[in-house]
Amino acid sequence: MIREDQSSGGEGGGGSDGSGGAGGGDNCLPEAGAVDGDFLFSLSAYLNPQAPILFVASLTTEASDGGLSFSLTFQPLMADDRRTPTGEPFDVGPFELAADGKFTAQLPTLVVPGDANPISGSELEATITLTGSLCAPADFVCGVITGTTARPLTLNLKGSTFAMERIADPSSYPAPVINCDRDPARPLP
Repeated sequence: MIREDQSSGGEGGGGSDGSGGAGGGDNCLPEAGAVDGDFLFSLSAYLNPQAPILFVASLTTEASDGGLSFSLTFQPLMADDRRTPTGEPFDVGPFELAADGKFTAQLPTLVVPGDANPISGSELEATITLTGSLCAPADFVCGVITGTTARPLTLNLKGSTFAMERIADPSSYPAPVINCDRDPARPLP
C-alpha cells in the first residue's frame, strides 16, 4: 500500500533506527565520497508496487559549490532472478543535495529491457523524477516517483515509490523493499 504522505517528511527513510537518511536536520550531509557504493534500487510503479523493477545503482558523491551532489549509474537486473544484469547501464546526475539532504532528481528518458520488467515483460520507456533525502550514513534511501511512461503504454506514475538499500555483500543482495516503510517486494516464484 502506498501512502500519500510519503512525499512530505517520510521520503528520507530510515527513521530513528539510524539506518539512513531520515529527512534530516540542518546539515545531515555525508562527506563527499563517504557513502559511495552499490545499492539495490527498487522502482515500484503504483500499478503493481510489489513487483518492482530492480537495478544495481552505483552512487557517487562529490563536493559542489559548497554543498554536495550525487550521481548514479543504473544497471537493470533480470526480473526472473533479480541478480543477472541485463541491457546497458546508464548514468544520471549530478543532482544537488540541500543541506537537509533533500533532493529532486529529474532523470533523462530511460529505457529498460523487457526482461527487467516484471509487470508486462515488455520494454519500458519512462521519464521520471525521484524526490527523497540522502543523509549520512545513507545505507537506505527512499522516496516518491513522479513522471510518465511512454511504452509499453502511456501511464502517469504519480503514487509510485523507490527504495535503495546498500549492498554490503555483492554475493548476497538484500531482499528488495518497495518504499520508505520498507514493505517487501513479492518473493520470486
